[in-house]
Amino acid sequence: MFEQPISSILSFLVGCGCGVAVGIASGTAESFMIPFVTIILAQSVYQAIGTSIVVDCIIGGVAGVIFLLKGNVNFRPVILLALSGIAASVIGSMFTRGTPESGLQFLIAFVLIGLGIALLRGGVKRNVEYVNGKLNFEWFRKRRVFSLIFFGSLIGFASGFTGMGSSGAMTFLLIFIMGYDLHTSIGTSLLLMFFIAGSGAITHGLKGEIVTSVALFAGFGALIGATAGSFCANRIDEDKLGRIIGLIITILGFAVLIELLI
Repeated sequence: MFEQPISSILSFLVGCGCGVAVGIASGTAESFMIPFVTIILAQSVYQAIGTSIVVDCIIGGVAGVIFLLKGNVNFRPVILLALSGIAASVIGSMFTRGTPESGLQFLIAFVLIGLGIALLRGGVKRNVEYVNGKLNFEWFRKRRVFSLIFFGSLIGFASGFTGMGSSGAMTFLLIFIMGYDLHTSIGTSLLLMFFIAGSGAITHGLKGEIVTSVALFAGFGALIGATAGSFCANRIDEDKLGRIIGLIITILGFAVLIELLI
């Protein structure tokens, strides 16, 4: 649809935006990348998913290391979540082709909008208190090994299947179920996303479902954006950061939904 230089510039700018948003709010680049690759560049949603996961992998690696250096990464859940998530991500990516494109996009939009509105309205602390008042997660917290393997597999499968990365889901798992604070949850989930998204990217790449030129330029932009975004996130207090996260992912969820309805 565009000449190569223009496509490269746009890819870089979109990647940079992804890096800033995900570096601050955790989550995934797919809400930027999938509409961009499908609507602007006229590629299939399957290629968009593969390309998005590559960008997520880059963001996870860069932002995760920055959170690690700031002391906001907990290593204890990393190994179990990473191993179970990687295996399930590979399996999930194998099923992408058999699913209608509209079904994938609707699922992505629904999840993002629901989580975004909840955080935007109540922030992190209020939502944690509300959820803990309605649901008792002590059973899972007492069985951490089982819980980390089970939820890691579930999130990994969803990541490979939908292209949603994994960082956002991991963040909510660590906050609401495992009881971690917001900054540690974001940092740990971003570092995990590097491994889980990376395994999904390899699988999609082997199937030819990555737009290489877009992945390269968007990845470079994501590297720059993630550096800036993650440094900012480490300086924002937990309540404000939670509401920023809510705003970002609500907007992104509606962006995906609008694309589906157009």
